[in-house]
Amino acid sequence: MMLPASDLAEIVTNLVGLRLEPTTTAAVLGAVLPPLLRSSETPTPAVGQPQSKPRSAAPRRKREKSGPRLAAAAPAADEPTDGPRQRARAALAANPDATLTRIAKIAKCSHGTAINARKELAAEARKQARKETRKSACEASKAAKPERRQRAQRFLRDALAHGPKQVSDVEEAAEKAHVDAHSLEQARAELGIVTTRANTGGAQAVQWSLPG
Repeated sequence: MMLPASDLAEIVTNLVGLRLEPTTTAAVLGAVLPPLLRSSETPTPAVGQPQSKPRSAAPRRKREKSGPRLAAAAPAADEPTDGPRQRARAALAANPDATLTRIAKIAKCSHGTAINARKELAAEARKQARKETRKSACEASKAAKPERRQRAQRFLRDALAHGPKQVSDVEEAAEKAHVDAHSLEQARAELGIVTTRANTGGAQAVQWSLPG
């Protein structure tokens, strides 16, 4: 908005009335007019009219960081928590010669899960092998017991066929014939071997003899 012409004329008239030097008049005008012109450009609000507040800048929305999102494979709703491990075990059983990387790809699980699944299968295989070994040994022992008793019985019949013998001599002969002491004792009880004491060379010795 420009300064009114009447105001400008009044200012000039007053300066002329002062009869100043032209250079001084010009200097005064140069010092007075610019502030007046600037103040006249600022509109004065009417009485009773609220002053408008400067608009505040709208808050800037934070920009979400862009970038590729990692796609996480969500488990199926009905899949158990150990589903990946079970898939890895099944893949290992079906592909025993495949690499772990290949197993992880087939089972759609992590490489670590494939490693753990292989360790579990190996541990279970060792446990099963030990169990079968113990079972076989137990069955073999059960099958051998009757045979050992029969051998011990045959040994006692042969050893005592010609009459009573000292127990120490019988046990020594049994050891040479590979008849263990337990089987010998069982055979003695089953055959009903008779135990007696006799004086041999002045010393009393324990003897075994067949019944009857």
